[in-house]
Amino acid sequence: MGILLDFQSNLDWLSKQSEDVVSFFHGIEKEGLRTEASGKIADNSHPQALGSTLTHPSITTDYSESLLEFITPVFKKPKDAIEHLTQLHQFSYQHLGEQTIWPASMPNFVPNELAINIAQYGSSNIGQLKTAYRHGLWHRYGRMMQAIAGLHFNFSFSDDFWKAFSEHKGNTEDMQSFISRQYFHLIRGFRRHSWLLLYLFGASPALDKSFKTGEQVKLETLSEDTDFLPMATSLRMSDIGYSNNAQSSLNICYNTLENYTASLSKAIKTIYPKYQKIGLKDGDQAKQLNENILQIENEYYSDIRPKRVANSGEKPIAALRDRGVQYIEVRCLDLNPFMPCGIDESQMKFLDVFLTYCLLSEQDKIDDIECEEVAENTKRVTQRGRDQNLTLLIDNVETPLIKQAETIFKSLNDIADVVENFETGTKEAIQQQFKKVHDNKYTPSYLLLKHISAHQGSFLKAGQSLANEHKAYFQKLDLPEVTQKAFNQLSEQSIIDQKEIESTDNVSFDVFLKEYLNG
Repeated sequence: MGILLDFQSNLDWLSKQSEDVVSFFHGIEKEGLRTEASGKIADNSHPQALGSTLTHPSITTDYSESLLEFITPVFKKPKDAIEHLTQLHQFSYQHLGEQTIWPASMPNFVPNELAINIAQYGSSNIGQLKTAYRHGLWHRYGRMMQAIAGLHFNFSFSDDFWKAFSEHKGNTEDMQSFISRQYFHLIRGFRRHSWLLLYLFGASPALDKSFKTGEQVKLETLSEDTDFLPMATSLRMSDIGYSNNAQSSLNICYNTLENYTASLSKAIKTIYPKYQKIGLKDGDQAKQLNENILQIENEYYSDIRPKRVANSGEKPIAALRDRGVQYIEVRCLDLNPFMPCGIDESQMKFLDVFLTYCLLSEQDKIDDIECEEVAENTKRVTQRGRDQNLTLLIDNVETPLIKQAETIFKSLNDIADVVENFETGTKEAIQQQFKKVHDNKYTPSYLLLKHISAHQGSFLKAGQSLANEHKAYFQKLDLPEVTQKAFNQLSEQSIIDQKEIESTDNVSFDVFLKEYLNG
């Protein structure tokens, strides 16, 4: 009852606030594999016309050389973020030739693991570190993992929001400590309820047979080239995707900023015997950065992260520890293969409301037993989410997914009533998602399986058809001349910036790495 009273009190407060308070900031990081016309993963280097992957602020690569990553600036309005993401696609397609950007999270045809080229960032020490880190991911988890794509949603509240919310809560600590503590409230709420996002937005129920996964999840055969699970929502977020035994024992604590950074730091400094056997080098080539459970904090695969923009040369975990949480990064979102950008404005508005709900519904600390419940619910929804009889573990009670979703949506509707006053279309965004609760035929996981069935049961053929549609969509749009010029200048400047970094290195990579890891 206490949690319900807290939510109602917070909702009443929110309903009395101005637009400056009820405002959100967003950024999108969207990945997508460059793909040959044949449907095979591209094996050529990142196009030079797109600039340096080391220094370009908006166009880079993630784990593999063919895995494009588009990064938007921070925007207040969802439509502005989508517009910028659209323009990044437009510009990039000018330099991809016959290639397309794969629309799905699970990769296209990968003939063998070595066909996935590890991303390269030049000869500078920082560039070598980024590539060496990815070599470590290869030796630890295999290259197949480095071909999976996702979409990261960066979110924060305004300074005006935090000032007003601090007064509402009767805060007596310094503002940044209050903000960090409240973001961890949000994160705990998110972890309890993220299964809902997997159900609503999961879009990876099938994959190409060339994606070798081991036996973590027993898949069924859909066709000659495609495996699937009939009721799955997001195989990407299941044990097929980013999971491993070393990290499963970490028990990273999300109860406080201090515990979170301390538990991550411990993992970065704790040797893992299996990784010791890999070794550090193969000749002059680094095989991994170290032999510890985590090479660096980014290796920890979580569905949400607290974040702080780091200064030049500063480790992310140090920035977070020393200056507190600045924003959060949602990491459990599959690409929606039916949307050219992988996400749309309506989904962003839903996420605004959902994340606000996670904050306003005060969250108790999560103990080890509830951590197991969270993991179990994720497993159930990723593999069997569209089973209408599926139950979740809520406070150790088997609860129908539909019933629990209805309870959450009641609160989401209440928040949307407030936000609608300042962001038109928010209530419609909530209603659009609620339709999926009672009819899973609206979910992208169902729609993708239907689309695959219409293409001879082939994930590859279905993906190719969507990739070609998206390419045609972007190529028909006009890119404003001023934007074209700005993107060209960014690419050219990024190459200059990379060369400058390379020319100013004054220590060997071995010395640099030792200083970095000990810093």
